[in-house]
Amino acid sequence: MTINATERRAAVRERYARAATTGDGCCGPSDCRAPSDDPGATAATATITTIADEISCAVGYDQDELSRVPEGANLGLGCGNPVALASLAPGETVLDLGSGAGFDCFLAAERVGPAGRVIGVDMTPEMLERARANALGGNFANVEFRLGEIEALPVADASVDAVISNCVLNLSADRSRVLAETMRVLRPGGRIMISDLVSDRPMPDFVANSRESLVGCLPVGIAEYQIDLAAAGFTAIGIEKRQRYPSEHILSDPRVQEVISRDPAREAEVHSFVESIYGGTIQAAKPGGTKEG
Repeated sequence: MTINATERRAAVRERYARAATTGDGCCGPSDCRAPSDDPGATAATATITTIADEISCAVGYDQDELSRVPEGANLGLGCGNPVALASLAPGETVLDLGSGAGFDCFLAAERVGPAGRVIGVDMTPEMLERARANALGGNFANVEFRLGEIEALPVADASVDAVISNCVLNLSADRSRVLAETMRVLRPGGRIMISDLVSDRPMPDFVANSRESLVGCLPVGIAEYQIDLAAAGFTAIGIEKRQRYPSEHILSDPRVQEVISRDPAREAEVHSFVESIYGGTIQAAKPGGTKEG
């Protein structure tokens, strides 16, 4: 059964609402964290924080960066560190697509300084509430968070210098639209630096149509990303695989297991696909201005 765009968006929103309220930031099965009413909830919360930090360090953040953001901003949801690679400059305006609890926004805010501005857009009210509380608690006056979908950004035309995003575009049912919107809001010469899951192998159809695997993070084909970026009008396109991203949860997906039980030969196909998933960097520029290339 194919998942339509509405069902996909609802499934993703449900997962990230849970992440915002419980700290469940795992990229895997929905029951991989202890419930908040568990007697060991306090210990579980500490464990979740530790796991989130470990995940972030594994994908490119350092301990200094983790220590500079408000407690609870890092949910371990990323697959790279777009801020470190975006070459942000003081005074720039930065847009974060799918800003979550604000982790990358707060790091970007330090780079652009008081004269700069960071806008985070997220479709999950629970995430926005958490992000805004984090901004207030951390006294980040140059950061704001807006409710919206990345396919229809609540941002003015040609108003931002750089767009960042971290493991979000792979969740969109209309990535071409997201990239068109990104092109719209960038100033001429503006650029994007996206961290996302990528693969150079075809995704098995029964994995692509599984709700459980979908919300547990599936990659985008590298060639597909290149085509979509070029179609949106971007230049200076570069995509790089950086570190393998652990995606073994796909193997335990009930739908995947059901297909394999009927056709054991397909197990090797899934293993090959899982081993091909990497956290990657996607960069490109909007033509014009002085920053192109």
